[in-house]
Amino acid sequence: MGQVHVLSEHVANKIAAGEVIERPASIVKELVENSLDAGADQIEIVVKHGGKSLIRVADNGSGMAVEDAQLALQRHATSKIEKAEDLNHIMSFGFRGEALPSIAAVSRFTLQTRTPDAATGTELVVEGGSLLKAKECPAAAGTVIDVRDLFFNTPARRKFLKQDMTEFGHILDTVTCIALANLHVRFVLISGGKTLLDLLPTRDLSSRAAAILGEDWARQTLKITQEIPHVKLSGLIGKPSLASGTRAQQFFFINRRWVKAYGLSYGLQAGYHGLLMQHQFPAAILFLELNPQYVDVNVHPTKQQVRLSHEAVIKTMIEKTVAQTLQESGDLAPSFHESDAPPRERFPETRFTEPSFGFEKRMFTQDAPLKVAEAVTADVMTPKVDAAQPLEIGQGLRITRVLGQIHRAYILAETEEGYAVIDQHAAHERVTFEALMKNFESERPARQGLLMEEVLELHPRQVEILKKSLPFLAKLGFEIESFGEKAFVIRALPSVFRDENPVRLIQQFVDERETGKTQTRLKGAREDVAAIIACKRKSVKASDPLTFPAMQGLLEHLSRCKNPFHCPHGRPSIIKYSLSDLEKQFKRTLRNLNKGES
Repeated sequence: MGQVHVLSEHVANKIAAGEVIERPASIVKELVENSLDAGADQIEIVVKHGGKSLIRVADNGSGMAVEDAQLALQRHATSKIEKAEDLNHIMSFGFRGEALPSIAAVSRFTLQTRTPDAATGTELVVEGGSLLKAKECPAAAGTVIDVRDLFFNTPARRKFLKQDMTEFGHILDTVTCIALANLHVRFVLISGGKTLLDLLPTRDLSSRAAAILGEDWARQTLKITQEIPHVKLSGLIGKPSLASGTRAQQFFFINRRWVKAYGLSYGLQAGYHGLLMQHQFPAAILFLELNPQYVDVNVHPTKQQVRLSHEAVIKTMIEKTVAQTLQESGDLAPSFHESDAPPRERFPETRFTEPSFGFEKRMFTQDAPLKVAEAVTADVMTPKVDAAQPLEIGQGLRITRVLGQIHRAYILAETEEGYAVIDQHAAHERVTFEALMKNFESERPARQGLLMEEVLELHPRQVEILKKSLPFLAKLGFEIESFGEKAFVIRALPSVFRDENPVRLIQQFVDERETGKTQTRLKGAREDVAAIIACKRKSVKASDPLTFPAMQGLLEHLSRCKNPFHCPHGRPSIIKYSLSDLEKQFKRTLRNLNKGES
């Protein structure tokens, strides 16, 4: 016999499932898009354990006759296209015909469906790709699909699924994106018996965005519209004050299909040129309508990645339209909170004697740099150590005097054995982190109550992230409580954060936890929380000008840290150099220098 053979239908379906089904959210996407293609205007999604044990999608669409229902479970079966030329004019969401057989191949699958003019419905029961039962049943018009025990017959795939909360987060993102593009449809999302979304039909994108992302989010957006030959752009863009540290608030749709379009994201970002800080990304909900022949939706099994003709022209259109809309709005200033204002505390007294070079005072006489330094070092407290003794940091590093600041990023200090360069941002992160950990280990963490309570409204996915972190945050000194389904009220902060904007601080923390980009070398969840908070606070940053007292006070606090040589993320905060390093570079020796030889 030859070596080439045709795979069985059973094996082929499992391979197809690996292409189509990345995680439970992939199933939700395929089933909901089928419901939309069937003309449904009410869709209910029920999940348990992040979709691992149950995904149920019920709709009031056109349903299927018994013959169509059975054919739909075969590979390459679809009602969306008939010939190859149809691929150039696809306006439906689904067209491959792979979804249902692929899903049924790796789950315990039940389908109930009825057309509006049929007296009874049809029920099909499939387990692991094998049809177990086909019968008539009473059913409402439309389709209900149950997917249970996902990957029960492919344990290798199942073990790669993430925690329930993570998988549900992806499902929530999927439903959110589809709901933003289909305003006429009522979407209900239920997880673990709790209704998390109940979105009523609307004609206004802002109303749907407010229901999903929050009223405050919707208030900080601007309507955008533009049209050029063959392309129409519409949607909402966020004001600069709505920008965040991730692209999670960017939603792109092409012919109502939710897509991942990195090229379009770059065009959006370019429209905000000069208005955002580095590593800040704007929020937007953008819809592109164009002739289907200019879009190739057949480049990826999940249909989330597409290829565009004339993508450069479309990116330029987005950039210019965004920039013009922002300019015409005239409201580009970020939101200002009283807690953003520089604190009134002055610099601490220091046990160091300032160098007598004569130029250092001129460097710090301007008001603006002085205010920046006051703002970022207000928590450095008055040193109370004998000035006659060198400052000892860790073991083996004894600083005799501070020499100055290099490029507003590093502190240069003389040591007994040479000199040291201190990363001012990493050092302040370490000081803040250890202050937070001291709070954590205390029965009564030092905290500062807010005169006016602050309310933070989050994306539904982020709600669970913050809820999970609340016990750790409370031990650090925060007082935060749930306030409705998507909001939290902040009543107190750790004392070390008394000058921070509490809403911005917690929002940045949640963004960081959601993306998981910040890596630490710490083992415990509480240390990770403290490390991210320490980084997100208004710490001394590179480019912040500091006075000599500010630099000296920062080093004073660093000397009290258990690990002064690294920030919480593992980056070095201090680099030591010996005098011999300098001598080698200058071809000198200490003996020659002492004799005054040339």
